Amino acid sequence: MSTINFVIFILFIIYIVWTWKSTNDFEGYFTRVSYIIIGTAFMAFMTLTFFLFSKIGVEYQKSEMVWQVGRTIILLFTPINGFAILPQIASVVNKIKDGDLSKEEAQKKIRKILIIAIILIIVECIYFKYIQNGIIKYINLKM
Repeated sequence: MSTINFVIFILFIIYIVWTWKSTNDFEGYFTRVSYIIIGTAFMAFMTLTFFLFSKIGVEYQKSEMVWQVGRTIILLFTPINGFAILPQIASVVNKIKDGDLSKEEAQKKIRKILIIAIILIIVECIYFKYIQNGIIKYINLKM
C-alpha cells in the first residue's frame, strides 16, 4: 500500500469514528449509518465538483491522468471536508433535540458551518490546481 493510500485510509477511519461519536444522540444505528453514508456521498460529490471546476486550465498529457488525479484528490479531501462539516451538523442536531439550542442559536451555528463550507470551497478550488500539477509531476516520475 502506498503512503498516500495509507493516509487516505487513516483519514477515513478517523472521519468515520469522529462522525459516529458525533451522532450519539441520533435514534438507532440505521439513522447514524445513513447519516454517515449520505453525508460522505455528499462530501464526495462536493469534492468532485470542486475538482472539476479547478481542473480548468490544468494541462494533462494523457486523458487517463485526469481520472487518476481526480480519484486521489476526491479520496483525500472527502474525509477532510467531512471533518469540517458533518460532526458540526450532528452536534447542532443533537443540541436542538436536547433543547440546548434555541432556534436563533441553531441558525447562528448553521451560518458558521456554511461560512466554513464557503471558505473550504474557495481554498480548495485554488489549492486543487496546485495539487493537480504536483500529482501530475509525481505520476510522470513513476512512469
